[in-house]
Amino acid sequence: MNNKDLFINGFLERIEKEYPQDANHKRNLDLAFEIFGIASVLDKPFQEVFDKIIIKDKESKRSGSMDGGIDGIWFNDLGDYYEMYVFQCKNSPSLKDNELDKFRNDVKDIFVDGNKVGKTKISDLAPFIDEYKNISQNGKIIDIKLFFVFNGNKMDPNYANNEHIYNSYNNPDRFFLIYDSNWIYEKISSMAKNHRAKVEFTFHPENSNFSLLDNQALYTFSIGNTRAANFRILATEICELIEKEISINGSFDLLFEENIRQFLGTSKFKANREMNKTLNSEDAVLFPFLNNGITIITEQITVPKSAQDGKYNLPVVNPQIVNGLQTSRVLYDIYKNNREKLKGVFVNVRVYESKEPSLIEKITDATNTQTPITNKDKISNKDFNSLTKEVFKNFGVDYVTKRGEGFKSKNNDFHKQVDSETVLKFWYATFYEEPEVAKNSIARVLQEIYDASSSENHPLKFLFDGSADSSIYIQLLTSYKIYQFIKNNKKEIINGEEVTYSQKYEHLLYSDEMMCYGIYKYIGTDLKAYDIERKLIDAYNDSTEIIESEVQKNKAELLRIDKTFSFNGYFKKPKCRYDFNIAKGIIEEDNLLEELKSIK
Repeated sequence: MNNKDLFINGFLERIEKEYPQDANHKRNLDLAFEIFGIASVLDKPFQEVFDKIIIKDKESKRSGSMDGGIDGIWFNDLGDYYEMYVFQCKNSPSLKDNELDKFRNDVKDIFVDGNKVGKTKISDLAPFIDEYKNISQNGKIIDIKLFFVFNGNKMDPNYANNEHIYNSYNNPDRFFLIYDSNWIYEKISSMAKNHRAKVEFTFHPENSNFSLLDNQALYTFSIGNTRAANFRILATEICELIEKEISINGSFDLLFEENIRQFLGTSKFKANREMNKTLNSEDAVLFPFLNNGITIITEQITVPKSAQDGKYNLPVVNPQIVNGLQTSRVLYDIYKNNREKLKGVFVNVRVYESKEPSLIEKITDATNTQTPITNKDKISNKDFNSLTKEVFKNFGVDYVTKRGEGFKSKNNDFHKQVDSETVLKFWYATFYEEPEVAKNSIARVLQEIYDASSSENHPLKFLFDGSADSSIYIQLLTSYKIYQFIKNNKKEIINGEEVTYSQKYEHLLYSDEMMCYGIYKYIGTDLKAYDIERKLIDAYNDSTEIIESEVQKNKAELLRIDKTFSFNGYFKKPKCRYDFNIAKGIIEEDNLLEELKSIK
């Protein structure tokens, strides 16, 4: 067995044990590959994929699959628009025309065209279809991206047709991507590494050719404790820096760790495509005029006092490329194939010596403006998140804040994983008492929390300022306990058979945020009570019944005026909380911020 098989099979065996979905071992391994494949693409923990992204059978396994051939769907809320990632994963070594064709056509029929004629086995997709319709009706654009992940190789002599099929269907420009086991292995094995060994590198700034009287190789200055150096270097030096990173740390991922964006490729991303075109043309010498250059933050710069042999050297320690990942990767791809093409090509570089997180964050934001920036990565290194990670660690939960963390093997301390985004969302639904916002827009939730952790004037600053005395840590842990209880208690045994609560109460497929809010309102602010199972059960049952009653009332009202009820639409509006509060006789707190300070 080669290392790739050892690595991937180990993950599948682990996932199969941790997330059993079928009594048949082979079938369960196939289902494990769905979790593994989707997690590989999205950089999400397995727990998150299992809980929220894969399509699970609501009905008995004996009735056959009702997922329409779709294994997972994830809506990426980017504020102004959404990306919809649709997955099909095959634990198989071969690619098949009919599978890829059907996958592509089914997604188009069900979502783009709204055509369900002849599609009788798609009941498990109902929540996702409803979500798609709800987003569309709210006027938001949805970019659909299809991912087909298989446990084989696109170039395999034993499956000669794989390469032809791959080349026929894989089309990043049309958002149809095929990933094989080699892609998974390369990505996940590099993600498993997280400690960066010390990297020392020396740049060789080019002297000015504008004036023979002044070298002008370096433009240096300082503001406060931050020192800066601006210069022009041969593009090959950036490639040499990448090669040194790989030789020391095994991959170039940690060189770009602080970059808020991953490589977007040269086929689907126009800017990279044009950059690559320029570098392969006679205009390559104009590159420093046509490119914004590269921004690097480093722990230490050694600025030379004078030239040496007519040249300036600039040693740096632990450089991080915070803007210029796209440029660096395009250059490096050319360098690997034919470095001669970079002969005489220069690139502009800005290097900042700083250890101040706030300044690093400002530089990173200010120099990255080409594509949308999300807030999840921006808060991943905030002090409150670091302390929350320790609190959850003591509770035996791996609190995942960064991409790739979910692929690291769990040690004995961690029997569960949860994405920070999930915990923060359910805190917003419970303690912050806005379940409809938590349901409607994770982008808004993360923006609020980012602002609270960054702005001195934000009203929630006292919670997210990173202080060890903040009450946010126990609140986040309690929010997780409520969410986890809801997730684990949607099933019951009737006449010896497992029956999901959603078969009795359909709203449970859509109402996690409102259910969390209901449980919180039932139990209250005595946080020790959330460790008493009987109280959680009573709160769960009470909330289930109240929400079900209000749903039925709203359904009847809409039916009376000949309108269709939408679960997602209902739970994304304040009306769901208003109806619940009226039914329970709840009067909302006038001074919520003061209450949040006292809940510890």
